[in-house]
Amino acid sequence: MKRFMITTALTLTTAGAAMAATEGQINTIENYLPEANVAAWSDTQVISALNVIKSGDKSRGEIEAQLKAMYVVDGENFTPAMITEGEQAMLDMYVDGVDYSMLPQPVVDQAISVAYSDLNNDQKAEQIETLLTVVSPTETLNRATEGEIALIESYVPELDASLLSEEQVVVALDIINSTDNEAEIEPRLKAYLNIS
Repeated sequence: MKRFMITTALTLTTAGAAMAATEGQINTIENYLPEANVAAWSDTQVISALNVIKSGDKSRGEIEAQLKAMYVVDGENFTPAMITEGEQAMLDMYVDGVDYSMLPQPVVDQAISVAYSDLNNDQKAEQIETLLTVVSPTETLNRATEGEIALIESYVPELDASLLSEEQVVVALDIINSTDNEAEIEPRLKAYLNIS
């Protein structure tokens, strides 16, 4: 009996590790992310993407935005900057009060490059401050109108909606416009934008 259980456990473990995405699963995901190379994804990535798609309570725009946030398809999609504590401390020497998670990675990378450059400290400070604080988010991250930003912020006042990516704005507006019950809008927006 023990031998049977061990054999069964080993078979299930090996079968799970060898599982590959089926043609149907690949087509389903690529319907939302046409540029993605789903065949190269891990099983965990495929399963996570399918769970998002089949959740049933999201619009197509919400699904696409969530998948793009999970799996960046091209260099133009906004992804929050990933920055080490050391890099943040270095940049903080030149500018105060910057929320790096609300800036696109290329902007932060450029600021880090300036910090490592041969420029003098005054020149570094000027360029880094320009990069990190003079960015006009509505021009670089999304094309939302002032009215759309105000509408989103009316449901989530602690959010600076001008810093959202284009996809996040589209999904947020979709949530607002497609939700019948006014009381459900704020929690759905906060859940989508990971705001507690």
